[in-house]
Amino acid sequence: MLNPLILQPSLRLRCFQFCSSKNFSRSLATTSNVAQISTPLELRFPTSQLSYHWDTIAPEPSQLKHAATFFEKRPPKFLWSAPKFKTMDFGNSPEVCFLGRSNVGKSSILNALLGRKLAHTSSKPGRTKCMNAFAVGGAEDNGTNRLVVLDMPGYGKGGRAEWGTQVLKYLGKRTQMKRAFLLIDAQHGIKDSDLHLISLFKEQSIPYQIILSKVDRVLFDGKRNPSQGALDFRFIELQKTMEAAKKLVQPNQEDANSAIGEVISCSSEKWLDGKRLGVDAIRFAMLKAAGLEHHPKIKLAKPVEIIPFDQIPPFEMHDRSG
Repeated sequence: MLNPLILQPSLRLRCFQFCSSKNFSRSLATTSNVAQISTPLELRFPTSQLSYHWDTIAPEPSQLKHAATFFEKRPPKFLWSAPKFKTMDFGNSPEVCFLGRSNVGKSSILNALLGRKLAHTSSKPGRTKCMNAFAVGGAEDNGTNRLVVLDMPGYGKGGRAEWGTQVLKYLGKRTQMKRAFLLIDAQHGIKDSDLHLISLFKEQSIPYQIILSKVDRVLFDGKRNPSQGALDFRFIELQKTMEAAKKLVQPNQEDANSAIGEVISCSSEKWLDGKRLGVDAIRFAMLKAAGLEHHPKIKLAKPVEIIPFDQIPPFEMHDRSG
């Protein structure tokens, strides 16, 4: 296993305090108490760089819009809570689960994804004690056209001692589980316990994907608007962090690996032009894992008549000397 002490510096973002005299213009969200930020016209914010794709294709705008509609059209519903794997309800719907250290902000991200405060949040690590399931896109239909999202107990400091046994049973035995999303704090990087879980994913061929949480604390360090140069520099550092994560989960792209070839960074707190950072990209990844994503229509070129070689008329040379 790779030494986490070597990887940690490269996964820690070096954020500098860049300030300017202009503040972000703020307005209250209509569906949340979280403040929204509007990007000043003079500040270029490359939203596409919040994700890093090396083995997948970035979603198109129509796919992101469909993902947002899937989650927002029908209100999500709490399904069940189970302290042990054997007490889980059985269902036919595809499932995805979210895991992370007990202080990574997992429940806050889930509430942002679901669009409602269903997952319990607390300033005290380890608030989630059971495995909790929520239905999205058709809460009343126990079928393949809805998605079930699981909030798993956090591990590490504040986590439950029996976390490993029950969660690993779910990951290894649950046939409906399509992908595990592992949340990593964008500021503090991958920890020892994260490395251990990643090694278990690889050993048991469990499909998983890395999500960087709290990216707003990296890009928007402080309350003031960073200069364009400062923001560009922070995006470069974010790219280095995502590349370092890639080298960790998939060091050799040609080798068979259960890791999904993309890293998405997100924030449950910062809004940009009416959207939380990275939330719709994660929604699309969840739907894609379950086979519920939108497939845009491909415009095909008009058919062209193909003439066999033996029917091509001979090329005639004309004498222009006269």
